[in-house]
Parts: sequence; C-alpha cells; structure tokens
Amino acid sequence: MSINNFFSAFIVGLFRWMEGSLFFRGMTKFFDFIKNVCAGSFIVGIFTANENSENYEFSELPKKSIFAKIFNAILNGLPKFITLPDAWPGWLSDLARGSWFINSVSSRLNTSIPAPLRGSGGVIQWVFFALPMWVLAMVVFATPVLPTMVLAGMLMLVLVFVLFSRFFVINHLAVFLLLFIIVNMIAGVLSLTPQTSIQIALLTSVFVMSTMIIVACCNTCESVDFFFLLFIAGATIAGLIGVYQHLVGYTATAAWVDRDLHPELHNRLISTFGNPNVYGTYLLLAIPLAGACVVYAKRFLFKLMALGITGLLLLNLLLTYSRGCYLALALAVGIFILIMEKRFIVLMLPMLLAVPFLIPDTMWMRILSIFNTSDTSTAFRLFIWQGSLRVIGDFWMTGIGQGIEAYSRVYPYYGLAAIYSPHSHNLFFQVFIELGIVGLLVFLGLLACFFRAMATFIRNATEFKLKVVATAMVAAVIGFLFQGIFDYVFYNYRVLLTFYMFLGLGIAFTKVHGIQKSVKNNNAPILVTGYDDVDVANVVDEAEETKETETIIAVETEIELEELEIEEVEIEELEIVELEIKETEMVETELEDMESEELEKIIEELANLALDDETNEESNEKPNEE
Repeated sequence: MSINNFFSAFIVGLFRWMEGSLFFRGMTKFFDFIKNVCAGSFIVGIFTANENSENYEFSELPKKSIFAKIFNAILNGLPKFITLPDAWPGWLSDLARGSWFINSVSSRLNTSIPAPLRGSGGVIQWVFFALPMWVLAMVVFATPVLPTMVLAGMLMLVLVFVLFSRFFVINHLAVFLLLFIIVNMIAGVLSLTPQTSIQIALLTSVFVMSTMIIVACCNTCESVDFFFLLFIAGATIAGLIGVYQHLVGYTATAAWVDRDLHPELHNRLISTFGNPNVYGTYLLLAIPLAGACVVYAKRFLFKLMALGITGLLLLNLLLTYSRGCYLALALAVGIFILIMEKRFIVLMLPMLLAVPFLIPDTMWMRILSIFNTSDTSTAFRLFIWQGSLRVIGDFWMTGIGQGIEAYSRVYPYYGLAAIYSPHSHNLFFQVFIELGIVGLLVFLGLLACFFRAMATFIRNATEFKLKVVATAMVAAVIGFLFQGIFDYVFYNYRVLLTFYMFLGLGIAFTKVHGIQKSVKNNNAPILVTGYDDVDVANVVDEAEETKETETIIAVETEIELEELEIEEVEIEELEIVELEIKETEMVETELEDMESEELEKIIEELANLALDDETNEESNEKPNEE
C-alpha cells in the first residue's frame, strides 16, 4: 500500500470514528453553533460577506463611487505608452533566449523575450516594461535583508514605471488603500511634529502602494507563483541567518530577556530584524504560506523543500521566545483547520495537552509567564495600554501624527508609573493615536475588503490546493493582526512592507485564478474574487472577443471547407466529363478508323471490280478480233 493510500484510509477511518463519538459530535455541534452566530453578526458580515452578486459587473465600482472615479482617472488615465515590444534584434533575442535564467525568469514575470528580428528592435522599450517586474521581484525577495530606505527607493522606481505601463485594479480594497494614504498624508501635515511625521507618511504611502503594484503587475498564475517562491526564498535566508546566530551564540540585547523571571533564557533569535518580537511577527506571515506550498507545489521535490523550509521557520519562531507569536500561530492554525475541515479542530485539544511534554521547559515557562503580572514585559504593556487609552481619549478625532517623536512628545503627560515607550505596543491603539478615528476606520475598512475578497474566493474555490493557499494566507493575516494586539507590529517598516505585499499577493492570487475560472465558464459577473476593475474587465472582454473570433474563424473555416468540397466535386465532375469526352473521342477515332478501313475495302473492292471489268472486256475483244 502506498503512503497516499495509507494516509487516505487513515483519514477516512478517523472521520468514521469521530462521527460515532458522542464527544466529537458534541464539539462539531458547538462549532456549528458558533459559526451560525457569527454568520448572523453584522460586524463579521463586513469581513466575510460574499463580494459578488449574480448581476455584479466589473466596472460598476468606478461608475458608482466618486472616489473610484477620481482614483481611476489619476492612475489609469495616464498614457500607457510603455508596452512589451514584438521583436528584438536577432542576435540579442537568440542570446537572451539561450540563457536559462533570463528566459525562465522573464517568462514567469510575464516579460517574455521578444522574437528575433533583423535590424534594430525595441530593446529599450522591453527594459522599461520589464524593469518594474524585475525590481519588484527583488523587493519581495530581499525585504528581510535590505535597508528600509533602499526598499523604498526601489518601490518608488517601480511605481513610476508601472504608472505608464500597466493598469491598476480599482476595486474596494484599492479605494480604501488610497484613502488610507490620503489620511496618512493629512495626519502628517497636521502632526505635532510635522517634519518627521510627513517623512513617515511618505514612506508609509509608498509601502501601502506595494499592494496595488503587485496586483497590477501579477496577471498570470506563473507570475504569482514566482512571487510566492521569492517570498519564501527570502524568508528562508532570514531563517538560515537565525540558525547561524543560534549556533554561534549570538546574544541579543538584554532588554529582550527578563533575567530575574527567566534566568535560564540566555538568547532570543532576531535574525536580520534586530528584535525577536518583530522577527516573530514576520514569521507569522511566512510560515503559513510555506506550509501551504507543501500542498500547492506540483513536484514532489518542491513539496519536500517547502516542508523543510516550514520546519526551519518554525524552529526560528520557537527560538524567538515571543509569547504573542506563539499564541498567534496557534490561532492561525486553528483558523486554518476550522475553515478547511472543522472536524480536525477537536484534534487540537490533545495536541495542546501534549505541548508541555513536547517543547523545552524554557519555552513552556515563557508561555506560562503570559498570565504572570510580575513579568516585567506583561506589566510594562498593561501600564502602556492604560496610558495610550488616555491619549486616545483626548486625541480621538485628529490623532497626534506618526512617528516616535510625536508619540514621545505626548505620552509622558498620560503615562503611568513613569514608564517610557516609543509606541503603544498595540497596532490598533497606535493607528488610532496617530491617525484618529478616521484613520482607524479606513484601516479596518481595507482589512475588511481583503477578508471579503479572500472569503469569497475560498467559498467558491473548486480546487483543493487553491483553497489551501487562500485559507493559509487568511489565517496568516489573522495571526499577524492578533499579534498586533500585544505589540505594534508596524514599528519595523520592513514588516510593514511585508504585510502590504502579502495582502497584494493574496489578492493577486485570487485575481489570476478567478480570471481563469471566469474565462473558462464564460461568466464574468460571477468571478470569484469580486473584482470590478479595468484590468480584469479587459481580460474577460478579451477572452469573450477571442471566443467570438474563434467562432467566426470556425464558421469561415467550415465555409472554406464546403467551398473546397464543392470545388473538389466540380473537379471530379470535370474530370468525369473530360474522361467521357476522351472516351467519345476514342470511340469516334475508332469509328473513323473503322470507316477508313471499310472505305479502303470498298475502294479496293471497286478497284478489283474495275479490274475484273477490264479483264472481261479484254477477253471479249479478243474473240471479236479473231
């Protein structure tokens, strides 16, 4: 029996046993009750409602929303004069096509090498068109290792070229993203420290735009899969650096370790992020995606590699000793199982009971310290949250502006126990404090749009592996946001960039597979992602036009075939007529030959008769002479 058959038989047997168990049936009913309660919730409905309706049109949002009209005119109204050329100089095209790396990466990034052509070709035009994709790929790959300002400069370059080469997707998420950028800029200008806040607002705006840039650039399954590969490869490099730090005994700052409560804890992994909690937060996005690729990868070797990378990243997360990240990952796993197969959720109970016996004592004591208020980190956060709520009470309308400088100027007047902190250690508190109530609502709105699009895709996905990837990405974002309850996860700008790129990858994934399903079914209004953008509409229109063109070509081909058949019939009839004519001519020729022979015979007979007459006359004349 093969491994797959054994595993399938094991799962079937497990499900049958669970269905016959009173305990498991009771747990299933409980989770069904929770699901029904959530389904009737207005707030939950905002994040999970179906994004589509039977009469939904892709272009409806730009027509109905004034914001969408403005954003569409600004972003897509510019001339898109940078296009992919049709040909290159022959020698250069052959050289590029001969390189496995260039040809392979170009095809996956949807910037294929043009066909060879004699003379000069559009080399510069291709460079301008391919440049944003190649630079964006480097950003996705190198985010864990490159400095923040280098990444920002690269994204600015990408944005400029994308504005003149590709169409942006103007959907609900895009509207909220652009509104969030506007709110950020206004908050920066009105900040208590505008000089630093405006700089942070500009940097944040560029990183927020990465979501729309990725969605605009990734128009094929190959390009999205390649960006997945780059994202996981970058996380792998960070994981290898973390393992190296652990092996050589690299010691983090003493501020990250409570020596009194945890004397056995000597080191916490930071990799390239400088902070164990920040690094753990980054891993919350990378681990679920890497794990999903175990199912999503096509080749067995790639599945093994994805499994090994997932194990590497899990080891790194454990060695960060970040309690919030431990809980966030457990929540993400629970969400994933609950969406994919709720019957597996009950198996988590014995797994949770086994955790104390499976992990080292240092990690287990670290988890238990969450409920210990004598832990300096726990007490520290409680005091900061109280002070932050007092700040929100006075600045809930406009906020105080972005950055450490603005927060440090205000917080000392509201802090408790003379505790200093550069931020509120809570993502939602920090957004509220910096941007005010409008900024918080817009931020929650863009999250709702992401979850609605992903939930719609998961609800309508027919392929198991697609559902696994989409569910894993949703679970990763939920885990990330859960960690945001205990820490300000955007404090590190590379994590901020990673988060918005991750949103873009998720939406791009649903977009390309949604287009394939829509085109296959020839049913644009029921596209599973709920897109209402120019780009997707063009793709579907092109597909319909292609189908109409193919129909016309088929009809024309049938007519041509009928004409050919008629011509063949006419040719055959003509050949038959010619054959009959030839036969008639042959018959006539034979008749003529026969007539000639008969005529010759008659002439010969007449000649013979004439000779006989002459002979008779001569014989008659002789007696007379005698």
